[in-house]
Amino acid sequence: MSAYLNNKKLLVLGGNALSIDIVKQANKMGVHTIVTDWNNVNDSPAKLYASEYWNISLLDYDTLISKIKESHIDGIITGFTDSYLLPYQYLCEKCNLPCYATKQQFELTLDKSLFKATCNKYNVPTVPEYSINGFDKNTISESNKVILKPVDNSGSRGICICDTPESFDNKLKYAQSFSAKKQVIIEQYMDCDDVSFEYKIQNGEVILSAICDREIYKTTEFGSITSRLIYPSKYINIYLQEVNQKVINMFHCMHLSDGVLFMQAFVKNNQFYFYEMGYRLSGGRHYIFTEHQNTTNACKELIQFALSGNMSEQQLSQVANPVFPDLCIQLSIICKSETINSIEGWEYITKLPQVIDATKYYKPGDSIGQQGTTASIFARLHLVCKDEEQYKTLLQDIQSNLQVYNNDKQNIIIRI
Repeated sequence: MSAYLNNKKLLVLGGNALSIDIVKQANKMGVHTIVTDWNNVNDSPAKLYASEYWNISLLDYDTLISKIKESHIDGIITGFTDSYLLPYQYLCEKCNLPCYATKQQFELTLDKSLFKATCNKYNVPTVPEYSINGFDKNTISESNKVILKPVDNSGSRGICICDTPESFDNKLKYAQSFSAKKQVIIEQYMDCDDVSFEYKIQNGEVILSAICDREIYKTTEFGSITSRLIYPSKYINIYLQEVNQKVINMFHCMHLSDGVLFMQAFVKNNQFYFYEMGYRLSGGRHYIFTEHQNTTNACKELIQFALSGNMSEQQLSQVANPVFPDLCIQLSIICKSETINSIEGWEYITKLPQVIDATKYYKPGDSIGQQGTTASIFARLHLVCKDEEQYKTLLQDIQSNLQVYNNDKQNIIIRI
């Protein structure tokens, strides 16, 4: 990494647990890191890893802009939260610092309805959708379920499945309560395979860097969340042949110039149906595997962009390769929505040689969040194995040794 980044000042917007990756990576690059949000350090753990931190809200623009200029900040970055993207863009614009997207580009990708309309415009297939105005709730049944989503939220928050006409109105209100716009989309419920993608954009060149099969833990009443990501996807060849170029063309037409984004799609009868994207780092942290398998790392690249206006000194299209040589699996440890009394076996599993990264989001005394949302994920493990047999042995070892107990000494890990 170039020495010119040494001692440059990077402001990280938001200090949640995932943002620790950004701070640690920037620290390794010799960067002076500052984390800001309005939370105390207990709720903003990335602050504990930074060179310094500010207790200034991301929306307190006047105070932040003055502080950024006064402190001679060289770059601004944010990572994993949709609601931080527009403040990030605004602050970069007002402080004349590099930003990888325009306000209009972020707005288009943040709104599920606008995103789907853009996909349809460029012949990128999406999940079938019903018009909320003309929708007949009496068509809903166990065999004809629908899923309701707020157009402007992430992390599966506000998403619910509806399988009876009687429950529709209440579930519509529930989904609307998670939307700042009070807008909801109604989609056909897809019971099929799920695939996730990471794309990088460098100087207008769009590059597919990872594709994985996404195994889902589905709740009966609320939404669904990722239980495993498996790289490379079994659908990689058909995707590269039939869909990838359409997606690249769409992003070219959107005039994306730099950055990283993720997309998610269902696959049924070898047909892809996109339903989600984020113009930011994914909570799945694809970069852990891409760095291990092909030396590219979106977290590192966004830090470099924030401080220099350039994603990388190398041409990413020459090294990024979604066909990983190893079997790579991101495993989510999902727990019941209860209070944690104690945790056993964590140190043991983090020392296993196939575990290249282990991130824990909760500690004793914390309460696990809502089922069917990312808040119910206790930890994520990134595993690299030679083959399926080695993975099965490793999984048995993890399941036998990791325990998360509630106050009644019951293990609250949900075995999937």
